Amino acid sequence: MDGLCVKILENYEIDVISIKKTKGYYVINTAQASYVLRKTSDSEERALLRYQIQETLLKNDFLDIEKIYKTRDNNLFVSEDGQKYILNDYIMGREADFDDIDDLSKILCKLAKFHQSAKSLDIVPKQFYADDLNARLTKMLSELSAFRKKITTSKSLSNFDLLFLKNYEYYEKKISTSAMLLDKANYPKKLEEAYSENSICHNNLKKETLMIKDNEVSIAMLSGISVDHFSADIAMIINKYMKYSSNRQINILDIIDMYSNAGNNKLDADDLNIVLARLLIPTVFLGASKEYYMKKRSWAPSVLTADLEQEINSRETFLEYIEPLVALSRP
Repeated sequence: MDGLCVKILENYEIDVISIKKTKGYYVINTAQASYVLRKTSDSEERALLRYQIQETLLKNDFLDIEKIYKTRDNNLFVSEDGQKYILNDYIMGREADFDDIDDLSKILCKLAKFHQSAKSLDIVPKQFYADDLNARLTKMLSELSAFRKKITTSKSLSNFDLLFLKNYEYYEKKISTSAMLLDKANYPKKLEEAYSENSICHNNLKKETLMIKDNEVSIAMLSGISVDHFSADIAMIINKYMKYSSNRQINILDIIDMYSNAGNNKLDADDLNIVLARLLIPTVFLGASKEYYMKKRSWAPSVLTADLEQEINSRETFLEYIEPLVALSRP
């Protein structure tokens, strides 16, 4: 057995049968259950918030989550050799398939119940409140403008520069449209309601964090949780469906209905506009641009140019897919 792992596990009330070291973590087997021991960069405050949300979910009979465990001394992680380690459930099963309608339906149903079950938290530190989306959009416009200005002062232009300049106005308009939709949706009021209810969003929903076993979805990796309007998670699921689906046969409004029909989660017109505003944010274009221009590169790695080209080439099919939601936002 790995000496470091054994030393760390001495802090927990578990009887270890075997330890398997894999890339990035240890799998711990006992007679009762299996666990994962891994490094964590979570602060004490974030680990505590995650634990409090976990206990709230369990109290509300939401059991399908990756739980973390306290040490014998009631700590949420163990510090060893300058690193922090955390023990959580080992969730068995398969990764969710976003292109499968049954999996997608199960994911959205579970997500709706997750949002409802996490709402009774008493106090969440302000540092875990999501940023105002309007402020983020303003910052994005400022960053794009700065990148454009930087290009105009360059003596020579790379292929990446040319792609950026050719498409700058298109994506600038998308960000401005997002801002207009938020204004139309009375977003500040909606966000304030989310803050007052301690509305919890997962913020990291993907194949690896949504595991399916015996037709049940388990939600893992709760370390990115924040208080935010629930549209953040819905938009993330829609984006994942668009990424992984080969034919996009499931209508965007049907995806939203899958969430709404899972409980008391009906989206009103303002909620729908906020979802649309989030979908219009050009995260890939912005991400590639920031990676290139903010790192003061003199050349663009091929992967960044490829990301930019793929985003640009797919935007027509993206607009076609979200059109039913866009139509609802029109007067």
